[in-house]
Amino acid sequence: MQLTTMSYAILGQLALQPWTMYDLAAQMRRNIHFFLQRAESQVYAEPKRLVKLGLAKAHKEKTGRRTRTVYDITEKGRDALAHWLAAPISKGPVVEFETLLRVMLAPFGRDEDLRAALLQTKADIADLSAMAAGIRTEYLEGRAPFQRHMIHRAMIFDFLSSFAVLVEEWAERSCDRLDGWANETEQQRTAAAFEVFRTGAKRHVV
Repeated sequence: MQLTTMSYAILGQLALQPWTMYDLAAQMRRNIHFFLQRAESQVYAEPKRLVKLGLAKAHKEKTGRRTRTVYDITEKGRDALAHWLAAPISKGPVVEFETLLRVMLAPFGRDEDLRAALLQTKADIADLSAMAAGIRTEYLEGRAPFQRHMIHRAMIFDFLSSFAVLVEEWAERSCDRLDGWANETEQQRTAAAFEVFRTGAKRHVV
């Protein structure tokens, strides 16, 4: 069976409860979207493939005059998920962040374009912060959809909320640095960059 990380992500959602395709996609946008965005392009095809492999099952339900397909995990699917969870991870954290590429290539563009990219990044990460704040409230009030998994979901909240703060603060510092360039000489800019390398390395030495 050629299963991918996406396969197991969907199996994990089906292990929570049965889902229609629409509700499954909505649920994945609520959580997995923030750390596995590739999921969105496969969410409508993968459950059908899992059914063919015997890892999931599908049945029809009627809601009024409408018929919908509901997907659920099988025992074989639970075994496959448990086997994957017991295996070593295939790779460590991977960063895919277009703004960093824009910064790297900024010498070939305009400062105002770089600043626009940084501001857009700050605005985009605010969406994650808003989502995290909403989920935090749900768990604190005891009304989250999967309150029973709170002890594990708290770890995800910790990471994503910390990541949002990291990106927002980085974007702000970068904009401030960029704005200051207009009144600095090349030598002053270089000295400031040197300080970032020096203090950044020092900050992460154990």
